[in-house]
Amino acid sequence: MVSRRNFAAITIMLMILLFMFQFTGVMKDKLSKYGINEYKESATTELTKQDMYLASGQNIQKTAGVLYIGNSEAVKNTVKWWCTYSKREFQTEDSFDGIVSEDSRLPDILVLDGTCLNTRDNIKAVSDAAEKGVNVIVSGLPDAEEIEKNDRLRKLLGIRYVEQNEVTLDGIHLFEGFLLGGEVIYQAKDEEEEKNQDMDLKIPWYVTREGTKSYMVGILSDVRPDSGRQPAIIWRNGLENACVFCINGNYLKDNSGIGILDAMMAESYSFEIYPVINAQNLVIANYPGFASENENKMEKIYSQSQKALFREIIWPSLVAIERKIDAKLTCMMTPQFDYGDENEPREGEVAYYLKLLKEEYGEAGLSSGNVSGTGLSEKMEKDETFWKKEAPDYCFQSLYLQNEDELGDALECEELDGIRTIVTRESQTSDEPIVSFAGEEVTLQRATGDGVNHTFMDDFRQRCIQTALGYSNTVWDLLAAAYPEKKDDAWEILSKEAASNICTYQKLFTAFDETTISKSDQRIRRFLALSYSAESEDNMISLHVDGLEEEAWFLLHTGTREAEDIQGGYFRWNCLERES
Repeated sequence: MVSRRNFAAITIMLMILLFMFQFTGVMKDKLSKYGINEYKESATTELTKQDMYLASGQNIQKTAGVLYIGNSEAVKNTVKWWCTYSKREFQTEDSFDGIVSEDSRLPDILVLDGTCLNTRDNIKAVSDAAEKGVNVIVSGLPDAEEIEKNDRLRKLLGIRYVEQNEVTLDGIHLFEGFLLGGEVIYQAKDEEEEKNQDMDLKIPWYVTREGTKSYMVGILSDVRPDSGRQPAIIWRNGLENACVFCINGNYLKDNSGIGILDAMMAESYSFEIYPVINAQNLVIANYPGFASENENKMEKIYSQSQKALFREIIWPSLVAIERKIDAKLTCMMTPQFDYGDENEPREGEVAYYLKLLKEEYGEAGLSSGNVSGTGLSEKMEKDETFWKKEAPDYCFQSLYLQNEDELGDALECEELDGIRTIVTRESQTSDEPIVSFAGEEVTLQRATGDGVNHTFMDDFRQRCIQTALGYSNTVWDLLAAAYPEKKDDAWEILSKEAASNICTYQKLFTAFDETTISKSDQRIRRFLALSYSAESEDNMISLHVDGLEEEAWFLLHTGTREAEDIQGGYFRWNCLERES
């Protein structure tokens, strides 16, 4: 039996423990300020579009830099944005007259369409420029028949002979050391992988000369990898005073081209250094919603309500993925998906998700997504009352814009005055840059992947963008899970594909920081605003940065040499951080 004295002591101890646990929970809620967006202060910056370094693109002047000659607007846009990101002077000309005249200063880098090499005079002009130290990049080569019969052109391009005017490859081999992420072979091993093969496998078969270096080649089952006869796709012809880089295909016509150009510069000089954003984002778009919608479909597929799906199934899966790659979630929320029914959003749930996000160091944003075709302005006007009541002190700084045609409306919408960055779906065209300013004070961050799909070309493009910007923006849209239209939209399938893709392919770039969208916005503004110069003497590289606001990140390529010390910053080598 327990004596009265012991019973009283045990009771007092239990009461004290209960009080302590309750007190701790209350203080945690009070001090953590779950209803406040901490990134409003920690990711603040006053930099706007006016501070951005922008490559001019005017006709050639008496200045060095990058000169583009050609008729392809797509390649021209790629080169222009590459110059903007890497802070190079950009010039353009329609012909070679500007670089052969005596009063013109030669550019440092000449980028041209291969179709420009269609005359003897043009070939001579490019050859002369290379002899004078101008590095040349040829995007898309002349017709194979023209190359085959022109010995001087083959010598310039580093082509020994043309094996076939067109061949169908079995796969593509990207060698280590060119793009970040290492070596990879894009070849389907089975029928399941065949659906991922979306790279251009029909190319002219060029066999390169001695003295060239290949970075990407085609794979043929009847050609040994060590034979020297593999179809060349990207290679360098090393001349006495300069390099001529050749691209057998249209790889400079989309956003992946900026990484290829940076990789070529790293292969041209004893060292190469350029700024990067250093931001890896994981955005969960259209999660969660707060209305009881599509209940019949939910019960049929998931045997539970949409609310339970979001809370009990999706959230634990998201946290598992996030923690596996050490990411920081940005959830783009919407009060409801269907504005045409009578289901109103539930009260009291927003605080629950803001608390979950705060504990994971994540952030909440807004989403324009809906299934009722409601326009952005109308949706935001209807949502405003809900947000003012459910999250009165939370500063939403980001917007997921499902329909980019509404970008102008988003910039003018009064309910979105506090938005500092807009996230849109992936774009591959060069006239829609990966990061830029949507307005004077609002940045635009395009997705670099959707989490669920990851084809061979998606993988190649990701490596290119990481090489150029140290940036990724995986935007996983969960509207399909809430309103599934086909079997593959079910959460069980979506989550399996996304978990595999996100966890597998992000591991290659762990040297870069994981950020929320607001933190990424801050780094993008700083990245776009700065300019720099670098010089090397006696194995010492000096970096001079203008427009620096607190911090910036650079990617340094030194070939086989390792950096030993740094002053005024810190560096990461092979994904390991070493502070000086």
